[in-house]
Amino acid sequence: MNTSDPRSRVGRASRKLAVVSALAAAALAIAAGPAMAEPNPQVKCTSASTHVICFSLDRLDDGNVAAHLGIDIHMSRADAQAIIDAPGEELSAKVIGADPAFNNSLVSVPVTWSAAGDAGLSAEFDITVPFSVLNEDDGYFDGYIDELFGRIVLVDPRNGAKRTFTSATITGYY
Repeated sequence: MNTSDPRSRVGRASRKLAVVSALAAAALAIAAGPAMAEPNPQVKCTSASTHVICFSLDRLDDGNVAAHLGIDIHMSRADAQAIIDAPGEELSAKVIGADPAFNNSLVSVPVTWSAAGDAGLSAEFDITVPFSVLNEDDGYFDGYIDELFGRIVLVDPRNGAKRTFTSATITGYY
């Protein structure tokens, strides 16, 4: 084979390009691997003597994420019913991005239902948002993995007392 022949140089260049392309594709597959390996949905629940809070994110096939928060706050049925019956919104919820210096509120999550029961006050919150709404880490300063948690605030309309409940953190690529 004549190595000075332009056709053989083109052949070598094509083979090199094919090898580089294959390596780039392999690197991309490895980088994308953790996002694909995340369980769906991701669910985190935590409990304390005063409450149980759950936070979940469910990737949908249409490019959206279903975010869900649920809480059971231990109190008497009478107190729970009095809070629910009072005028105004007693409960609010948000999905928040966790960062070392600043936690940024990403989206408010509307209450789906609330009820008084023997165990106290229970409520659930649901919203469906595009993946990009939950992308709180752009990679430049804080990495690419998003750290998200839910926060529910209860304001007792009878006395203005405010209680804040924070879920465990879900990490992933959004």
